[in-house]
Formats: sequence, C-alpha cells, structure tokens
Amino acid sequence: MMPDPIRKPDFKRLNFYRFLTIKLTDDDLYPHYSYGEKFSLDQIKTFWRNTVKMIKDKKAPGKLGLYIHIPFCHQKCQFCFCDSYIPSCYKVATDYLSLLKNEIDVFKNIFKTVSFTSVYFGGGSPSFLKIKDLDGLFKKIYSSFRIRSDAQIIFEGTPRDLNSENLSLIARHGVNRLTIGVQSLDPKVITRMKRPQTKRDFIQVFKTARRLGIPYINIDLIAGLEGQSVKSFLSDLKTVLELGADMVHVTGFTPLDHTPFCRAGKKLSLKQKKNREIMIQRSHEILSRFYRDISAENPGRTPGAENVQETDLRKENSSLLGIGYSAQSHAFGQAWYQHPHVIMMKKKPLYKDLPPFAGVRGSLDEEMRKFLFSNLQRGFSRRFFCRLFKKDVLNVFKRELFELVRMGKLRIEGDRIISFIRRRQDFLIYSKYFYSPNRIRSIFKVHEKEYDENVDYQKKLDILYAGTD
Repeated sequence: MMPDPIRKPDFKRLNFYRFLTIKLTDDDLYPHYSYGEKFSLDQIKTFWRNTVKMIKDKKAPGKLGLYIHIPFCHQKCQFCFCDSYIPSCYKVATDYLSLLKNEIDVFKNIFKTVSFTSVYFGGGSPSFLKIKDLDGLFKKIYSSFRIRSDAQIIFEGTPRDLNSENLSLIARHGVNRLTIGVQSLDPKVITRMKRPQTKRDFIQVFKTARRLGIPYINIDLIAGLEGQSVKSFLSDLKTVLELGADMVHVTGFTPLDHTPFCRAGKKLSLKQKKNREIMIQRSHEILSRFYRDISAENPGRTPGAENVQETDLRKENSSLLGIGYSAQSHAFGQAWYQHPHVIMMKKKPLYKDLPPFAGVRGSLDEEMRKFLFSNLQRGFSRRFFCRLFKKDVLNVFKRELFELVRMGKLRIEGDRIISFIRRRQDFLIYSKYFYSPNRIRSIFKVHEKEYDENVDYQKKLDILYAGTD
C-alpha cells in the first residue's frame, strides 16, 4: 500500500521524498515523462492543435521552442549520462537525419500559423554531422517552420568536432549561442575519461567562433571527474575566463548507473567527493566575481548569454516541440511527452519509423505544479504566477507553501516568494511537496517494492549529488 507522506511526520515524509529523488535521478524533471502513458501520433497532433490555438488566443504562453536531438558522438566519455552513442558507420547518421526530416514533415502544417522563438541543436554532439548533412538539416528546419528573426539559435559541439568549416556554416545559419562541451582541459583527466581533445584544440575553436561573430559562447565544465584535482579544475576555469566565455556552466559529476564510469564498476571515493564539493564551491565564488546573476541557469556576462529555451520553459511554462529520439516536448495545457532514449535500448533502432511517444497528460493544475517545481529554488513573483494562471499561488498551494515557510525553506514578503533552498538535492526533495497525488502514486507504484521506511536514504543522495550544487 502506498505511504501517505502528507500525514507522516516531517522526518518520515522527507525520507520518503529522498527515496523518490534517488529513483528519479535519471528523470528529474516534473512531471517525469517516464512514469506516464503511451500516446498515438493522432493524440500528439491533437495536443498540438489545441496548444497552437491556445497560443493564438493568448491562453498559453507565447514563447515556443524547437529542440532537435542528435544522439551521436565519436567517443563515449566515461562521465557521460547523455542519450548518445557511437554509430557503427556514418550511414546510421544519414538514416537518422531522414527520420528527423520525416518527423518535421509530420508536424510542420500544425505550426504554420505560429513562430518559434528558439531552436536548440542538442545531443550527443550535433557537431558530429558532416557539413552537407548539417547544412541540409538547417535548410529543412528553416523551410518547414516559421522562425522569428530574433530567435535564439543554440548549437552544441565538442572541441574534437568543431572546426572553421562547420563553425562558418552554423554562423551563416544564424547560430547565436554556441555551447562547447569542454568538461576538462587536464591531459590526464582527458585521457582517463576517453575524450579526444586537447587544450589547444579548445582554444582554437573558441577563437574561431569569436572571429566568425557568434555572439555568445557558453562553456561546460564538470567538477569531480576521475583523476581531476582541485588545482587542475581551477586552472581550466581560469583558462575559460581569460578567453572571455559569455557563460560558464559548472556541474558536479553525478555517478548515474548508466554512465560508463559506473558500468565499469567504479565508485566515487570519499576524497573524490570532497574534491568535487571544493571545486563547485570555489567555482561559485570565482564566477560571482566575474559574472552577473542573469538567470537560474548560471551567472553570465549579459542577459543575452542565457539559454532562453531553458529559461522560457522554466519561468513561463512555454511550449516545446522536440524532434528525434530522446527529445522531450511540452504542449501547454495538453501534455508533456518524449521519445525513447536510444542509450537504454539493447538493439539500436533502424530509424525507419517515427519513434513512439509516451508521457503525461497536462492540465492547468499540473502546469501550476510544474511552474513551482521549476522556480522553487530561485523564488518567484506572485503577480507573475497570477498572470500566467489567473490564480493567486497562496490560495492554490497555501498548505504546501506555509509548511515550507514553517521549515525555514521559504519566506513570503508581499509579492515575492523567497527561497532559502540552495543545494540541488534539497531542491529535488522539497519540490515534492508540490507534486500532485496522481504523480506521486504513479511513480511510487513502480518502485514500491524497493522502499523501506527504516532506511535513511540521505547517504545515497550525498553520493549522487554534490552538497554545494
């Protein structure tokens, strides 16, 4: 029988929420697509027709994103948790691109009356693609959808793949935010994590992108990698800052079960975990001296440096059309859904048919809960919530909000809901106060046999998440 956390003492309830947090590590975004139902293509089309009408009638947020997933890499790094793999040959990639174009054709007429405000090429490594194929993909997107002239076009790449040729191409196609997945510049760490790149490669790529006029360059770094020292990590950060990165995204290495690191039977040692904490704490201190706090994503030089697709989803519950395997989508008021993760499949698909759809049905109630999940850690405006949902958050979630106020996690000051939740793992725990009973029930049903209320699940969480994240 499912426990009722609402009626349990605080410490029992939090331990139950810690258990759920551990189980949701691979799917940590509310409402958790993996714990839903299968949808047919006709259902998905109906969802989107309804959402597009809501956008046009100003009953849904006007922001609309497009996400394109490329699941290929030349090398699978030891730390990697992304949905990516090394294809057996390049023809696999060309077959996949044909599938992407077919999926675009399926949806393009539904969106002919609205414009996309952001386009994101993620992966994997979109820079894996050959020039002619990458060029063809851009042309297909621009000829199929209306993309606003001021849209943010985001592209992910690695120092191993990026060069003057493909950088010139993406610049010509309007890419105005480039994310370079550096992770580390320490030769010893690079060798251990099986990442084919050098510090010289990265610096050359960065300078070339700047010369070609790409306005914003974001750098991803990982803290707590195998063989990484605090000194080498801070040296990497110094290099990135000296180059003038517009935003630096530092994440602590999370040893998820499906990473090659964990599959090899490795675990984070106590020393590695302590070093990870120090690296993240020091990076926060250093970045705060160089950058402004422009978004919930990370500090940056100017507001234009932020990932607006991520920001729109979080701050405004905007809609997102995801194309390709692993891609997630949000049709406002209708559903959240995603395609399957290729990495989880023992036998990779042949990319002849559209990937299946699965997810969670939407409603105004679930949209409000999603908003609270997305904004709890940073705090938010009651007036903004009311503009989005035409309701006062204190009336809808009075019990949950005042419970967290009593616990010292929130403070309410007039229009502002102020948060004192700083660590990511704490946010993932306390955000569950706002989960709908249906979502809790669906998730716990899958893991019920694994739950033991006498076990303290905090220790496992401390291994997964850096305390300073």
